[in-house]
Amino acid sequence: MKPYELLDPPLRAEVSEALRQAMRFAQVREYAGTDPYDGLLSPYARFLKGRRPRQVWVQVHKRAGQWLRDLTDVPPVRMTKGMALFAHAAVLNGRPELADALVDRIIRERGTGPWGYEFDVQTRWAFYPAGSPNVVATTFALRAFQATNRLEDAGPEVAQWLEDQFHDGYFRYTTTSDRLVHNGSLLGAESLAMLGGDRDKIQSAVDRTVSAQAADGSWPYGEGAGLEWIDSFHTIYNLDSLWALHQAGFQVGDAIDRGLAYWAEHCLDGHGLPLYYADAEQPSEDVHNVATTVGFLARAADRGWGIPDPQPAVRHLLALQGDDGGFRSSGSGLPHMRWNQGHATLALAGWGNSNESAGS
Repeated sequence: MKPYELLDPPLRAEVSEALRQAMRFAQVREYAGTDPYDGLLSPYARFLKGRRPRQVWVQVHKRAGQWLRDLTDVPPVRMTKGMALFAHAAVLNGRPELADALVDRIIRERGTGPWGYEFDVQTRWAFYPAGSPNVVATTFALRAFQATNRLEDAGPEVAQWLEDQFHDGYFRYTTTSDRLVHNGSLLGAESLAMLGGDRDKIQSAVDRTVSAQAADGSWPYGEGAGLEWIDSFHTIYNLDSLWALHQAGFQVGDAIDRGLAYWAEHCLDGHGLPLYYADAEQPSEDVHNVATTVGFLARAADRGWGIPDPQPAVRHLLALQGDDGGFRSSGSGLPHMRWNQGHATLALAGWGNSNESAGS
């Protein structure tokens, strides 16, 4: 059974129209817009010294609307990862010409990899400057290249950078931090596997994360103080990468089955609505998190995995789309191009019939 066959016919039609509007929203804006973490694009951010001031600056911009970005001169940004998400969605939507054009644009504007974010990033555990490679941007770009049958267009520097990220049995998220982030390590392993890299390193990284899985099937975000939380979309990242690695011949044991069971029980509420953190009391309103759930349910169905009824989650995502086609985490929120729009578009494309293009 194809994923779209799990949806009632009226909901299929809603998904198709929502996908058309979502892609149109991005196209007319040239795939550029705001991002929750774009605050350090402000020219005033260069005066910030140290982790804490940068964190506060980023978080204030994340919570504020367009008015603060206008005040601090934060420009719209077109991101490699965003373009990769839309390219992958175009493949699933049966629009190979658009997908190829987006991959061409990544190469033209951002090179052949490895790739990073277009702004400085300050998290609770690391700082990495604009343009410096990270495994998330690199993996999503490679997935788009793979989906368009263009992996050979990735530069040889990508595999070498990934090899160099291997440290103490896992892949680092970014060159500037040695913290073990499980989804990052698995994304690095998945990317290197795509490129035919060192299988011993890849298996070592898989083993490291599989061994860190708790008895209940969960994973913390990472190892060490401050990285202990469990959330839905990073759990999904782990499961997707483990599946890809298993398909490539790596040993993952029963980690997928256990992780999937944990996710279904603890990251969806009793009505099938996505939660942000495991066992949260209220459904998530974060578009990225909701979209990642919706896209994952489609992929899981396509893989033949047993999943809960996907329709409540799909409807929940559709409710976050505005009349203009943009996805917002609240009525007054911003339609962030990568975090919201890209992930929502890819999620919806996973539920479509690839023989029926949603058009432009």
